[in-house]
Amino acid sequence: MAPAVNGHRPRRRYDASGRRVRAAERRETVLNAARHQFLADGFAATTLAGVAAEAAVSVESIYKSFGSKAGLLKAVWHRSLAGSAPTHAELRSDAGSRAAPDGVAIIRNWARLAVEVGAVADPIFRLVESAAHVDAEVAQLQAQIERERAARMEHNAAYLVEGGYLRDGVTPEQARDVLLLYTTFYDRLVTQAGWTPEQYQSFVERGLVAHLLA
Repeated sequence: MAPAVNGHRPRRRYDASGRRVRAAERRETVLNAARHQFLADGFAATTLAGVAAEAAVSVESIYKSFGSKAGLLKAVWHRSLAGSAPTHAELRSDAGSRAAPDGVAIIRNWARLAVEVGAVADPIFRLVESAAHVDAEVAQLQAQIERERAARMEHNAAYLVEGGYLRDGVTPEQARDVLLLYTTFYDRLVTQAGWTPEQYQSFVERGLVAHLLA
């Protein structure tokens, strides 16, 4: 115990780290419950009360954190973009692109991450596409997702441009569009057609190399 000064003991500093950890754990629990129910029951049939019950939290806390059911879906989507490793996939993508010795290595890292992120994000993306037809707030979310995806692929394409790896005649905008295209096939090829993740990774890598590199 700290000694008294002039007859008064100093106030103990409040450590909020434990509270932040618990809040993050509760948020993760809510997002996992929401993902489970969205994918099992669909957007329309999922209720915040049902998510709250599965996550063992109050409905009011979900409203406070996410604002609405569409806001909760948005958070589930953004969480899925992290992939399945502790470090966010976008951070690993950037680190891999900066460290890569050539364009092929950059694309190989992208292809690997496309499989990892596609496995968790693509089902949510398809859910957003479907729900956007019946919910105006989700339609706004879909438009935001498309803008964010385009911005991210433009960011990725810049690594090829700045490294001098981009094929002559391919503009940065075209590179962005090609990257967008090749990262939308996960559901069609793996989920529906039964390709293995390794086959999909090879498809993405070979296609991007052929289309983008000099």
